[in-house]
Amino acid sequence: MYRLYGVKKWGSLGPQCILEEVGAPYEMVWLSAEDRRGSYRKINPLGYVPSLQLADGRFVFESSAIVTHTTDAHPSALAPRPGTPDHAMYLSWLTWMNAEIYSTMNAAEFLEDEGNTVGDAASRASLAEAVRAKVDGLFDIVERHLGGGFMLGKVVSAADIYLMMVTLWTRPNRRALYERCPNIGRVVAAVNARPAVVKVLALNDLA
Repeated sequence: MYRLYGVKKWGSLGPQCILEEVGAPYEMVWLSAEDRRGSYRKINPLGYVPSLQLADGRFVFESSAIVTHTTDAHPSALAPRPGTPDHAMYLSWLTWMNAEIYSTMNAAEFLEDEGNTVGDAASRASLAEAVRAKVDGLFDIVERHLGGGFMLGKVVSAADIYLMMVTLWTRPNRRALYERCPNIGRVVAAVNARPAVVKVLALNDLA
């Protein structure tokens, strides 16, 4: 039995989808802002989500690491076999989306936070706009990579589910992204039609 700590619509959504997809038993622990400032810091010192508690009591951090561990521990069509060249490509794209798209979005959110007092408001707004433009460019890379297929080729994989998650946080909204990047929109539509993903989206108030 796993225990997944998360927040609705946040970075726990992708890992939760994968746990549902592979049929792994897990308990979902929804965290409040107070939890993340307080008791949860004993699990994750920065208060970030998600965290996955393993059967032996230890914790896995970072959404891409949780997705990778889950697909490795529960083999399925969602990921190539560990140790193969295809699995190396899988790791590359998961890590890239986490390190580039997810992290850059977080930087933009930090700059746009009303409580941010670093520098003056005009400078923060200008920098945030530049960071958002970089996010658009990163999605353009994914759009070109997809062509007529999915992240790893001809079938949906965990990498496509992870892509769906990071598109949720785009500005002005994800639908604008799907219109601008139709390949991404097509992949997300295929992901969102999967029964396990439908269930998780509903649990995250995204139905």
